[in-house]
Formats: sequence, structure tokens, C-alpha cells
Amino acid sequence: MNRDHAVVVGGSLAGLLAARVLTGHFDRVTLIERDRFPAEAVFRPGVPQARHLHVLWTRGLELMEHLFPGLEDTLITAGAEEIRVPADALWLTSSGWRARFDLTRLLTFSRPLLDWAVRARLGGTGNSGGGGPSVEVLEGQEATGLVARGHDVAGVELRSGGALEADLVVDATGRGSRAPAWLAALGYPAPPETLVDPLLGYASRYYAIPPGFDPGWKALYLQADPPATRRTGGLFPQEGGRWICSLSGAGRDYGPTDEEGFLEFAKGLRSPVLYEAIRDAEPLTPITGFRRTANHRRHYERLPAWPRGFVVMGNAACAFNPIYGQGMSVAAISALALDRCLRDAAAGFERRFQRRVARSASGAWLIATGEDLRYRETEAAPAGLRTRLINAYVDRVVATANADRRVCSSLLDVLALSSAPASLFSPAVLARVTANRIRPPVPRLP
Repeated sequence: MNRDHAVVVGGSLAGLLAARVLTGHFDRVTLIERDRFPAEAVFRPGVPQARHLHVLWTRGLELMEHLFPGLEDTLITAGAEEIRVPADALWLTSSGWRARFDLTRLLTFSRPLLDWAVRARLGGTGNSGGGGPSVEVLEGQEATGLVARGHDVAGVELRSGGALEADLVVDATGRGSRAPAWLAALGYPAPPETLVDPLLGYASRYYAIPPGFDPGWKALYLQADPPATRRTGGLFPQEGGRWICSLSGAGRDYGPTDEEGFLEFAKGLRSPVLYEAIRDAEPLTPITGFRRTANHRRHYERLPAWPRGFVVMGNAACAFNPIYGQGMSVAAISALALDRCLRDAAAGFERRFQRRVARSASGAWLIATGEDLRYRETEAAPAGLRTRLINAYVDRVVATANADRRVCSSLLDVLALSSAPASLFSPAVLARVTANRIRPPVPRLP
């Protein structure tokens, strides 16, 4: 494959990370985005989930810092909050309150702040140690199809007319990706797809953190306990001295977007502590809803043939219920996989990359779908015996982790995607979990 020109379609976080990787392998890199990027850290239409809670777990933060040295300092300087987990958080799990061990950390911030910080660094990759050219950004442009060279890909067609030739095209257009149709036009079959939809909807708004508010915690996370309860609530600090409050409910028990309904929903969570925190706090924004939360996987790795010059990544390949906060980390892991595949000069890297994308998503997919299959209303193939047995064991892990520092550390490593889910079955964890035979009732607030 020539390494003259690479095109990334979609200015999602996955697209931005892909563009950064490609600067180390191609002479020119072009990013196509149908929106126009704002000059500041403000919301844009192309990221509809941006108005809801975002956290960046350890693994994702490490990889983004590797791609963009100094990114973490930029975020913290701009007001992003570092949360020690679970030391700084009140965390009500399905099995009760979690002891506040000091084990790991995450960053919490608005999504516009992260995208702005990444774009700022991406624009200077050619002269800031990035090892490659700057990225040319075509804003207000939309790719409508692939330029074919036989059954392979040689660029993208633009809605404005004409085409953009490329040696490699990366589809990072998110859930709305039209890659299946684009591949069909080249004579390839549609990929098998898996959908697990818990019918979950968010409602979120910002509040000013009350002056002098110091209850001994920085963040609050109240999980559902399916199938008995379907509601989850999160209250996390973000830049600007404000909280982001996100309420969600599965099984069509959506978080409401009206004033009275929002507070009543918060009051109906498994603990009143979140409601009591926001009840008299000053709202800073209207309430915003979001319901496109299904887990959706396109199995490109299973296709019998694949074109040269084209790959798919991010939510375009595998999208997760965002309540578990792992999509950004999976995008970073996939970007690292793209870099590694491009370092291998052997032919057919595209198919190897699609297999790596599938592997990169597998842990997060197992976590998200395993949890979502607990809801009776979830639209999916019925949970098999294996899933039910795993969920029963995970219940024991969660209950043990609430009071056992070592098991909690192992569980957090899995949630942060630093370890594979299979690590929860290691002899050390298994022994401590099996010794904890009783699932305790939900205790009082610690």
C-alpha cells in the first residue's frame, strides 16, 4: 500500500485519534467532518451524547496521553476534575455501598472540553513532536460513498461534488455509519450485526455546586439493581464549578426532561442522597434527553473478503450503552491497534485491523451487554446459560468488592479496560469471592 494520503471520515473522538495515528504513517492526512468545529469548548450537533455524563477511565487516559503528550495537564488546567476511585465517590452498587478504598482514578469533564483539547493538539501534530504532518480538516463536508478501484477503495465521494483520492479511508462516522451500504456497492456482503437494546434513556442538566458544599465526597454514583430496579443516577463535578447530573432508566423508564419529573425521578433512586444534593442547587442549563443507547456491533471481522484501502473503527464498528463509560477508552485502544497494524508492512493489514478492532471491543462488549441483559425488557436474543452463570458470579464479585480491597482493585481494572474480564476468574479472585457466600442487604449511607 502506498502511504501518500489517508482520509478519515468523521470528526468523532475515534476519528480524531485515528487521524493522529495516521500522521505517523502517511505524507498527508485529511479529516472530513460534516459539522463545523467550534473554536472553543462548546457543544456541537454532531455529538448528541455530549451533554451527558462523561468519564475517562485509566486505560483510555493513558493511551490518549501517549498520543497527545500533555493532554491530561491541559484538561486539568482547564478545570477537569480528578476523582480517586472509589475514595472520592459515594458508589451504591447493586449489592450495596462500596467501601471507599483509594485504588485508581479517573478524569471527569465535559465532552466539549476533551474534544477541544484533542483538536488543538491534532492541529499541531506536524510541529509538536507528532512525528508526521499536520491534519487538513475539511469542515462542512460529507462523504457519500467510496471511490472504487475494482473491488478495492481508492478514496471517497463528496456530497459537494467530486471525489477525494486516498490510499486509505477510515470510517469513524459513529452509529450512523453507512459502511455496510458502501461495501455493498463494491460487491461485498453486509456484515452480521448484533443488537442488545436495554431501552435506556438519559436526562441530564448542569447545576452550580453550592458554595461551601463539602459532604466528604466529590462524586456520586447510584446504580440500578436489575431486574428489581432500572434507575441510575450520577452526579459528578466538571470544569466551571458545576455538577453534571445524569439520570437514566432502562426498560423505557426514561429519565424525564421536565422540571418536576426530573426531580421526582431523582427522588425515586435507590438512595435519596442525589436528590438531596440537587434539590436546592441552582440549575445552569435546561434538561436534555438522549435515548440512542443500544449496544450495536457490526461484525466486519467475520466477512469472507475485505477491500484494500478501507477500515472501520469506533462506534461505526461497535457502539456501547454509554452508561458504562467505556466507549472513549475503546476508541483509544482501537487507535493503538491501527498504529500497530500500520507498522506491519505485510499485505492485508485491513483485515488484521478489523479483527483487532473486534478484540479491542470484546471486553467492554461483554461488560455492557452482560449487564443490559439483566433487564427483562431488553431487546436481544435471550441470555443463554453461560451469560446467566457469568452474571451470577459477577454478582458475587460485586458484593465481595464492596468490602474487599483486592477484589475491588481487580474489578476496577476490568471496568477501566486495563484487564480482561477473564481476570475475575483468576485463582486469587475466585478464592476470595467464593469465601464471601452472602450477598448483604444495602446498608445505610457510609
